[in-house]
Amino acid sequence: MKSFFVHNGGVAVHVLDNGVESPATPSLLVVGGLWEPAERAIPLLSGLRSHTVALSFRGRGLSSTPPAGYDLADHLSDIHAVVQHCGLREYCVLGFSRGASYALGWTLEHQREMRGLILVDQPPVHQRPGPGYVEFWSNLVYLGVPVLNFMRRAALEGLEREAMAVDFSARLSELQIPVTVFVGRNAGAGIPSDLPDDAVKLYARTIPSCRIVEFPRSGHMIPDEEQERYIAAVAAFVEKVGRNHSGRGI
Repeated sequence: MKSFFVHNGGVAVHVLDNGVESPATPSLLVVGGLWEPAERAIPLLSGLRSHTVALSFRGRGLSSTPPAGYDLADHLSDIHAVVQHCGLREYCVLGFSRGASYALGWTLEHQREMRGLILVDQPPVHQRPGPGYVEFWSNLVYLGVPVLNFMRRAALEGLEREAMAVDFSARLSELQIPVTVFVGRNAGAGIPSDLPDDAVKLYARTIPSCRIVEFPRSGHMIPDEEQERYIAAVAAFVEKVGRNHSGRGI
């Protein structure tokens, strides 16, 4: 597994890269949740046979923490830097939690370069942080580890200060590539699903090529709560997209 930094202006973006690119199977770019560094994607990086890339957004993991630049466009610029540096072409993107809003914003502008999109348990909205956002996340402990071990408080403050709401609902019909949406269905999970039924129906109704995959033993944290099934479902999507693409003779 390769570990390196990509420079996006004054921001050093940390990247993990595993596997070898193949014309038969598209590469996968993994876009993590709010506080997740690239290392959180290691189970996917290790579990998939295809080429997989994960990044730590600014202020997360080993990436640098600029004093400003935390709105949607700034995060999309981190993705752009990684895609360009890695030379990704005809690739898939997976976005989990808040990362799905970044993945969706990216895909709506770059789907001609892509083959597919996976959205994991997130409605089609880039959310503006509400009151108490910084304090909530700064005090959160997940699986025994403080979130601030993975994301700097300055980045949370930047999000609270700069991030504007963007609702992508009206643009979902523009998506012309295969899209799969993962949704957690365990109502008793410690962290419940962030994807309400009306948003699931919106995805299914509006995106021309949309498939919904349910995870009955998971709430929001599907990558942890059903890890083996999650990896298998991601692998199946990537492999199917590759087969269908080859079948068209493109």
